[in-house]
Amino acid sequence: MPIQLTPRQLDIVELVREHAPVTGDQIAEMIGLSRPTLRADLSLLTMLGLVNAKPKVGYFPGETTSSHGEFEQRLQQIYVKDIYSAPVTISEQATAYDAVVQLLCENTGTLMVTGESGELKGVVSRKDVLKLTMGHADLSTIPVGLAMTRRAHMAALTPEETVLDAADKLVKHQVNCLPVVSGEGDSVMIGRVTKTDILRVLISLAGEGGSPAPN
Repeated sequence: MPIQLTPRQLDIVELVREHAPVTGDQIAEMIGLSRPTLRADLSLLTMLGLVNAKPKVGYFPGETTSSHGEFEQRLQQIYVKDIYSAPVTISEQATAYDAVVQLLCENTGTLMVTGESGELKGVVSRKDVLKLTMGHADLSTIPVGLAMTRRAHMAALTPEETVLDAADKLVKHQVNCLPVVSGEGDSVMIGRVTKTDILRVLISLAGEGGSPAPN
């Protein structure tokens, strides 16, 4: 199925059509949000060919008028099973302090929390543990399970979904990483897809004629 744009993404496309060339900062000011907040939206719209990015100039209307552009078609041919990486995990029995140490040692922003049998129980991020530190809590006494987002409230990917599906979910759920599970609703985790994994695909495709986004 073609990707469904959010109302904000549709607004961005319309603003680019009306004000091109327009910079990311100008778009953010017109919408009333910060540029970092819009970065993922602009990246997705550029991927789809709905807007074009010219460095040091700004954004222009894309060559396509819908989400059925050539770029989307190519992304629809690359699957999650082709790009996912090994998950960085932590036991549900660990403490929030253990999570902080592992986040730093593994140089990652997200840990997948697993149960005794290795099943996916939830996810904990740097933001989650930072919230705990705001209360000056002793992290060594707090189970990581109290800081994590539980499986029932998490989005996930399956191996047969496309890279475009993955990018769409990362943007919609405003996360940097999603687990890959063996089936719909299953808790058997086989990997993860991060924004970095998606960027590797985009860099590869950009080598065929793409250009970096402007400031």
